[in-house]
Amino acid sequence: MSLIPQPMLATLDDAARAAVLNPSPARSAIALLDVAEGIPPFSSKVATRSRWLAYAGAQLGAAADVPDGLDVRLLAEIARTAFAAHETTAAMTATEQALSQAEALGDIALCCLLRSRRLPWLSADDLDDASAEHSALRAMLQRLPEAQRSPLLRAELAIGEAAYYAAFSDWDDVRQALAGVGRAGLIRDERLHWYAFASQLTLAQLNMRTGQRVPAVRSLIEAARLAHELEAWAELANVQTVIAAFAVRTGSFETGISHAGSALAAMERATLAHAQINPWLGLPLDVAAEIDFAGAIRSLAESVVQSLDRNDRHAFLVAVCALVAFYLVADRAPEALDALKESIEAAQEMSDAAGESLLRSVSESLLRFMGVLS
Repeated sequence: MSLIPQPMLATLDDAARAAVLNPSPARSAIALLDVAEGIPPFSSKVATRSRWLAYAGAQLGAAADVPDGLDVRLLAEIARTAFAAHETTAAMTATEQALSQAEALGDIALCCLLRSRRLPWLSADDLDDASAEHSALRAMLQRLPEAQRSPLLRAELAIGEAAYYAAFSDWDDVRQALAGVGRAGLIRDERLHWYAFASQLTLAQLNMRTGQRVPAVRSLIEAARLAHELEAWAELANVQTVIAAFAVRTGSFETGISHAGSALAAMERATLAHAQINPWLGLPLDVAAEIDFAGAIRSLAESVVQSLDRNDRHAFLVAVCALVAFYLVADRAPEALDALKESIEAAQEMSDAAGESLLRSVSESLLRFMGVLS
């Protein structure tokens, strides 16, 4: 496998390097898949994951005898990479193909892993489909002995179910699922960053929707730190956007402008072309595919509408406050006031007195910030 560039080989330890360079194409493919599976599925890792998977696929194609299930493993990681790239349709298709093949092989553990990974995205899209998936997952788990449940499967099951329960506002079950992530017994490798990030977003969602705003912001800040360390710019853009919304909500407009500016900087460095709702954050919001404040404003305005369509008051208030922050970054404060006025009217139509009061408070604080009110 000498075609692998030296810079890629240099990222491996001696044992892993020797394994991927094994003269047996099948053994090399197994080692290459091991490398790809160990890379956390952040947007910033898509290109790296894809390169390793491409070499694994080439070795599989060259192998005279392919071990059972190896091609399914490859397909499963292609699906995971597609989710990280915001290619949701392709990811769902690859997952379905992998699931069909895993079922034909009788690999229950892999079936459970695939369903666990797909569950959060179904939960963000269609609750009926998510319920059916969760029931199928639970039925399969009953057929899988405890001894065959790897730490990776336990973690994937826990984080997947956390997103599922959050979609139904079952917060006690969310807490239990998140505790399961910690009890999974994962090896302390780079993948831990992914589970920590998804867990922090889920905690933020839980606290946000149960009125615990300070813990919610703490979780968001920790998630932002993890995303920044891994240069996961798409994830960072959205987390900073939500933090900016919380700052606006409390009348801290300078802070809101700062975080919105950080979100814009992250957007400019992100390379994703498609929007995709993050199921662990649980908000119909994704500015990562935009390239400037005009695109972010347009995207957030769409989030406001989607939140109203879903009758999701929490998401509505976050999207409105984030919209205000980006208007201020663009030095378009009068338009921020107009957006607040329209949102107050929408809150009235929803009979959301608390939301209306909050938005009026933000509007008055913004007028003082602009020097209109003393």
